[in-house]
Amino acid sequence: MAAHPAPTHEPVSAPETPLLAVFALLIIVAVVAIGLVIAIPSTVTLIVAFGTVIGFAVLVTWMLARMIGSEG
Repeated sequence: MAAHPAPTHEPVSAPETPLLAVFALLIIVAVVAIGLVIAIPSTVTLIVAFGTVIGFAVLVTWMLARMIGSEG
């Protein structure tokens, strides 16, 4: 009886958990920013909340670009 060939090992890609954590943090930052604008309605709070969300969006875009760029 012939022996079965050894199974080939395919490389396993890394789980997408860092991406999930980034989007979870993005939701938390957005909710906190919206809550601050509702709790303390002022122009300064609106500018700070808007700047925080835009800054975090830039950070997420940069992180995604690095993650996607490293695959190809």
